[in-house]
Amino acid sequence: MAFIDEITILIKAGNGGDGVVRWLHTKETELGGPSGGNGGRGGNVYVKTLRDVHLLSRYRTKQEFAAENGKPGEAKNLYGANGKDLELLLPVGSLVTNTKTGEKFALNEEGERILLLSGGFGGRGNKSFQSSKNRSPDKATLGKPGQDAIFFVEVELIANIGLIGLPNAGKTSLLNELTA
Repeated sequence: MAFIDEITILIKAGNGGDGVVRWLHTKETELGGPSGGNGGRGGNVYVKTLRDVHLLSRYRTKQEFAAENGKPGEAKNLYGANGKDLELLLPVGSLVTNTKTGEKFALNEEGERILLLSGGFGGRGNKSFQSSKNRSPDKATLGKPGQDAIFFVEVELIANIGLIGLPNAGKTSLLNELTA
């Protein structure tokens, strides 16, 4: 397994589900009115840190990730299901840079969980537009798109070295030659 210390990945949060226009039709009620539910929220994208410097190697072959989209609303005022969140695992010491905004996240502690991208809000169904003046709304809104971005991830490794030897044995000269 090759050690990878930097990678570029494309990540997309889930889109919100659409609201729907539906009408209540039952045996008991002749004019049931609007019953369209709201759409579900799109899934968010999180990163979580673990103490494993080889975690970036799993992103070598697959570099595009997306959270689940929200489901559309349904009849009888049923809301659509929310999309599942996506959690990416990164090693401790990673520096994550959003290439669109330039925003940087330093992941320095194990178990740290940071929200990278937010999912889109669900659209409104026709039931949510009902009011005392508008008893039969015939409109619904679409779900909002989730955020997307390209992220550059690099692992910063630090090594401590100690040289032990007699005075004037050339420790400083050796160190200067090795590090240029």
